Amino acid sequence: MEPDPKKAKLPKVLIRLCDAFTRTEGNIICPLIKAESSVRVLYKLQEKVLFKIVREAGAGNGLTDPTFLWKSAATDREMEGSLFVQYSTHRCFKKKNLKRYQETLAQKITKKKLKIKHILIDCVEDTDDIIPQPIISETSFEFHKLKLCYEGLLHNSEYIKGREGGDIGADLFVAAETIKSHLEDLKGQYTKFAVLSQNGIGKSFILNLLMLLTADNEEEYRDNNKNLKLPQAIEENKTVEEVEEDDDLPDVVKDVLKTTTEKKQPARALIDPLCCQLPRLNPESVQPSNSLSNVRTYFSEKSRIDINPYILAQKELKRSYESTTKCIIHLRYATVYQISVTYFTEEELQQQLFELVTLDGEDTSSQASGINKYIQNNAQDSLKARFNILTDQVISSNSQETELQFHSPSDIVLSNEVAQFAGKTELYIGNGKEALHDRLAMQSILRQITTSQEEDDDEADKYKKKIAAVKQIVIYLPCKILYGGKEILEMPGIDDSDPMAMNFIQTALNEVDSIIVISEFSFTITVENVKAMLQNSDFTEYWKENTGNYKLMLLTYPEKNLNWQFGKGDSNAIKKLEKQEKEKRTEELKMICNVLKMEDETDSKKKASEASIITSYILPVLHTSILAQSTEQGKEYRVFQENEAFLKYTGINNLITVIDQFVSSKQKTTTEKIRNQFLHFCQEMFENPDIIREAARTVLRVLNKREMKSTLEPTINRNNEELLINFKRQIDQLLTEVVNTKVDAVLKETVEQAKKNWTSNKSKIKYFGVFSPYFNGKNPVYKVIFGLK
Repeated sequence: MEPDPKKAKLPKVLIRLCDAFTRTEGNIICPLIKAESSVRVLYKLQEKVLFKIVREAGAGNGLTDPTFLWKSAATDREMEGSLFVQYSTHRCFKKKNLKRYQETLAQKITKKKLKIKHILIDCVEDTDDIIPQPIISETSFEFHKLKLCYEGLLHNSEYIKGREGGDIGADLFVAAETIKSHLEDLKGQYTKFAVLSQNGIGKSFILNLLMLLTADNEEEYRDNNKNLKLPQAIEENKTVEEVEEDDDLPDVVKDVLKTTTEKKQPARALIDPLCCQLPRLNPESVQPSNSLSNVRTYFSEKSRIDINPYILAQKELKRSYESTTKCIIHLRYATVYQISVTYFTEEELQQQLFELVTLDGEDTSSQASGINKYIQNNAQDSLKARFNILTDQVISSNSQETELQFHSPSDIVLSNEVAQFAGKTELYIGNGKEALHDRLAMQSILRQITTSQEEDDDEADKYKKKIAAVKQIVIYLPCKILYGGKEILEMPGIDDSDPMAMNFIQTALNEVDSIIVISEFSFTITVENVKAMLQNSDFTEYWKENTGNYKLMLLTYPEKNLNWQFGKGDSNAIKKLEKQEKEKRTEELKMICNVLKMEDETDSKKKASEASIITSYILPVLHTSILAQSTEQGKEYRVFQENEAFLKYTGINNLITVIDQFVSSKQKTTTEKIRNQFLHFCQEMFENPDIIREAARTVLRVLNKREMKSTLEPTINRNNEELLINFKRQIDQLLTEVVNTKVDAVLKETVEQAKKNWTSNKSKIKYFGVFSPYFNGKNPVYKVIFGLK
């Protein structure tokens, strides 16, 4: 009996939707994708939106009854999987139909104003036909999820306000804006990773490759900066208070606006003097160069590479004996290239130099021996050199004459050139239109303020003054590895002889969430200075107390050694790394246990500590070289398929994932809190529209009671301002009275008692050291003398 044609099943067509890989500058395949640009994320968070798109795209090509099929990958990451759409069709679906379907789907996505631009669409036989896709950052996913919730709440507020008017829509708007403020605060809460090693290991080189791997390309750079508002676009009469929440301003500008206390002053008057012109670049230098893409021959031909620095200065032939980083360089994410440079004030420099010039060479050398004496002598030479750079004065070789010459910090006079920029902040901002031009401009600026490796000796001497006075450098980069609240701190080499650099390192290690220790072959044989600095940092104590909130990463970078340079024919050799890594980890855990004195910990405590320690080989040159291989456009995933055996052992994908998961875990408490408030609010709004107003007020109360917008609550703000003014006046008056009476009397009494103590104990003291307010009694020079524990 023939089946009823009306009940006959229609043929099925299976379409695979995948996120495509893009290429960065240098034609390097980027392994990361933002959540907002992912079709997988669109399916997970806005399935109805995507369903409408695929239904309409299918209908125009003879495809009906779409059904989503999701095949999860064998990992614990929510977004690692493949998306398929199964259609019914009355006709044969051919290659030309697929092309038309691809074009229709792209048009529908563009019409929805989504940021998804690169999708691979293929007709496949079954759901086992999967291909590699870019990594979706967990932090990016969470941020995007909360942003969508905020936008939905804002849309509802506008809809209700337009339909019903009154206070309901206004209350919803205030709730949405308050939650948006909390999201902005979350973005500003950076999880800090300090990169620690001795000089010459290759910190800058490794970071340059990671930035190159994940940088926005020219198309992304232009699209992400369409709404960029440069400082000159700020209206003349606008105050700091009125513009500091403007999302379109560069991050370095927003940082200044948020930290200034004078909120009523004109924003332009504050910002304009800080903004510096970008250096003029040779037209030839901003042309696309092969210097970055040449890295591909390292893997394909096993040849030596010559790759220019991406952003951070690296060692060159000229002055290669000098360190390329003298202060902490903070790397953060932004859509546009920008740099903020802060210099020490005159008072800070005088305090630093006063301690340096009063060191007693004979006494200090008599207290030190061996390597400590060598480091001490080098430190003094370095400090004297810094004094000569920053001042026009001459230090006597005789310590007694020096003491007579300088009685206090104010006796040290900085050179006129140094005095002109001391205490100032310089802002450098790209135009947001050409990524290559902006990157090279920032690279040129960094070179001038971090290293004296200039061809022109006169220029090198000029920049040395700035290098010696730099307090902090913050670089914002459009590199996806930094997205989602990650901040990487590039630090001076641990064996730097400049106590100022050592002080930078000590301070940073006491404040970071994770330390990445880079060694050439293993942490077990790294220099003692690195181990000692790690051992004596506050980070170690914090980490021991709560291993879940901190991360210690011991990375081995051996690629400078010929035996560790792998090419296309070395697939069997590189597989041996798996066994070597296990053996290395065992030995490194023993060493770290000894260095950090963990022998007496309980087994459960020790197990938890070891779980928070990451040990790994990293082969960034090999990884970058593989991702620089040429392919047909849209077929970049084949590079991952064909070289899976190599990419598995480079350690780079694992490093990116570990960093991202750690940051996500640090932010989890805050993101869960915000998300729960969204869910609760939306549930009440859906179930009972009559209590929308009360629900909005509940959200405001729970979310830390932030200040409301002045346009909605002018009376409250005005009253608060008056209270603050009166409170400040009373505090100032009280402080003045206390300082001029009680504190002054105590200080005078203390000084007199100190003089008596000094007179009675002077003969017993064998070694003198000067206490500096700047170093707070922690000058690294003295620590070297007495030995690090």
